[in-house]
Amino acid sequence: MDMIQKPLAVDNTYKIRDNQLWYNDCNFFEMVENKATIEVNIEGLGIRTVTHSAIGKDGRPTFSYKLPSREDRKWWETHRGEFVKLELLSIEGKS
Repeated sequence: MDMIQKPLAVDNTYKIRDNQLWYNDCNFFEMVENKATIEVNIEGLGIRTVTHSAIGKDGRPTFSYKLPSREDRKWWETHRGEFVKLELLSIEGKS
């Protein structure tokens, strides 16, 4: 029997922007700020482990996560401007 994982946090109206998950736009920003990886369930895409983006060329921190594959980024960009439910399932491997 599959166990259903209860989310740590949920953002019911996350707006997709460009090719990254901008966590400063979601309501669980403080929980994931500067964490190396998080696992999220993205409505329409599924469960993905995303990796924190590198520090910007200007030395400023980024507030985004990279999607794991080219196909995921393509899906993300296709849905730009749409609102999706975003569930935080784990932070750095801990639920």
